[in-house]
Amino acid sequence: MVYEENIIKMALYVACNDGVLSEEEEEQLVKSSLLNFPSLEQNKIDFWIEEFFEEDLLLENYCDKIAGLEDRLIALKIAIETASADGLDLRENLALSRVISYWNISWEEITSV
Repeated sequence: MVYEENIIKMALYVACNDGVLSEEEEEQLVKSSLLNFPSLEQNKIDFWIEEFFEEDLLLENYCDKIAGLEDRLIALKIAIETASADGLDLRENLALSRVISYWNISWEEITSV
């Protein structure tokens, strides 16, 4: 479950970069997470969302917890879907760009997911 938690929290970091997690973003996060991790239960996602808001970590802290290209691409997919649920804000877009740059992932790899 730590694997899923790290991916969800990284997506939360990107989506909350505009200062808020909107209802649309939260609904999309749950939907995308359950689609990618069918054995996950919504109450666990809700717990991780609450826990995320109590943490004080940097984006790099979340990025460092996700290893492997496939896992990173899943994390980016969920982050993009979540952050764009209410329109991709400039700050969310910048956070997304920072993640892509930090992981040194090409746009070709991202669009192949």
